[in-house]
Amino acid sequence: MKSYIVVSAFGSYNEEFVNKLVKTNIKVWNIKNKDGVIFFNTSPFFYKKIARAALGSGIRTRVEERHGAYFKLRPYKKRYGVFFGAASFLAIIVLMSNFVWDIKVHGNESVSAPQIMEVMEKHGITSGVNIHGYDSEKAELSLVLELDSLAWVNIERQGSRIHVNVSERLETDTNKIPVTTPCNVVAVKTGIIVETEVYRGRLLVEPGSGVSRGNVIVSGVVDDGAGNIILSHASAKIIAECEDNAEFFVPFTSLERRNNRRRSENNFIVFLGHSFPLSVIDSKPENAVFTEEMRAPTFLGLRLPFRVKTEVYAHYDYVEVTIGQAQALERLKAQIELYRQNFYSDSEIITFDEKYIMCEDGISAQVKVVYRTDIAQQRMIGVP
Repeated sequence: MKSYIVVSAFGSYNEEFVNKLVKTNIKVWNIKNKDGVIFFNTSPFFYKKIARAALGSGIRTRVEERHGAYFKLRPYKKRYGVFFGAASFLAIIVLMSNFVWDIKVHGNESVSAPQIMEVMEKHGITSGVNIHGYDSEKAELSLVLELDSLAWVNIERQGSRIHVNVSERLETDTNKIPVTTPCNVVAVKTGIIVETEVYRGRLLVEPGSGVSRGNVIVSGVVDDGAGNIILSHASAKIIAECEDNAEFFVPFTSLERRNNRRRSENNFIVFLGHSFPLSVIDSKPENAVFTEEMRAPTFLGLRLPFRVKTEVYAHYDYVEVTIGQAQALERLKAQIELYRQNFYSDSEIITFDEKYIMCEDGISAQVKVVYRTDIAQQRMIGVP
């Protein structure tokens, strides 16, 4: 805020006096004449010259008003602590601006932010690093090479914050072989062929035939019609009826993990990429679930140049638990249903037979599943 004063000048020749000030390069503005008294604005640093000139011209001057930061700070000129504090505060701000204090990841879905941060830390990009102490281009390349799900990465810094913008690859079938590569179609499961749909290649089995896992169903070795044998990229959809058998068991007595409501913590100050313990560190207990919390302290709305990390351990005990037949049967059925959802969600189930057997120490189940599914899988010619 610009500092200035409002001066009044009264006397017989006050107008000539103001003109004289202008001619001597004393800057005055906002000149007004009120009842024979002239008022004008000027810099406070010109007032001594103005007062000396007034003495020789028979003019009396007086400071009527004072405006600006200069006059607001003037009462504190002997309070050195205020200026030292302000200087220290500015020095801290300047220091903080030379380091990275926050990292944000944007655009990730299947890849978690901790996975991305782990790769970035290998290249020195972490909270507290100097803004000139890392190579963003190498970090971008490493992220794409080490995390297959990432197609594009851009690391940009805005002040003391780094933004990691990523784009993930579209889901693709990693088992498929490029169309330019000759291959066969083999069976990934043992079963009886029900339906065939060959797009390219020579079918070796007919519906109703049995195949074993690994057998070639469609060959990429074909006749081009002119008596020449060529290698092609075989492709097909082969539906087969398959059978699986599985066993499950739930005991009446087992050891289960129970939270004992006891918690312990280790606290650290994280500054410039290093952790400093705030207390004597307890050894990491074995029977505990570990979580980590990181928070950034603020003062008057400004983020301080360090972070507080807390290692939290939720302790648990192993307890021997005994359940009855009804509860054991309920758990067993839940296991079987989970198995059904995980392994046969993309298949057409023909039969799903369950046989429960009561034992002295628990309940077991034998499951027989008959289902139809696509058993075709491409495999390069010559690869077992």
